[in-house]
Amino acid sequence: MENRLSKLAKIIIILNIVFTLTIGIVHGYNVHRINETNDKIYQVMDERDISRHAAIEFLEAEGEELYIGGEFGVYFGVFMTFVSLVLLYSFAKYNGFFLGFFTAGACFFTTFIGGILLFYVILSEKSQVYGKSDAYSLNTEWEKSIHKKVKAIDATSDKD
Repeated sequence: MENRLSKLAKIIIILNIVFTLTIGIVHGYNVHRINETNDKIYQVMDERDISRHAAIEFLEAEGEELYIGGEFGVYFGVFMTFVSLVLLYSFAKYNGFFLGFFTAGACFFTTFIGGILLFYVILSEKSQVYGKSDAYSLNTEWEKSIHKKVKAIDATSDKD
């Protein structure tokens, strides 16, 4: 049986990718701000030969804008963005329920709305379009003749 993603599932996956990339860009900018702040702090530490805490207090007293305190959230966001993109790609390629469920969980941490939409489409069973299992295309004359013989044998065995 051939299971394909529904049009709704494809749209939600694409929206999740766009949302995740947008959030990833924001996290990338925040990583840049963290690095700039650390460079400023280390420069003051080297110039004045003081501790990190004293350098932070000195920079704050001078009115410098420092990005301190949100490092864990930023690095967690970068990690979850990467995990979400990998899982979205895997779900789009392999289309499994449990893979979709884990993808929705990761997207829930990355982009709340995208995760909710993905949970909705998976749990409502609107994520797959089921193909015909008995459909088979007969490509060559040899395949057609064998198929006719098997059908004839099945028809005679049903009469017995």
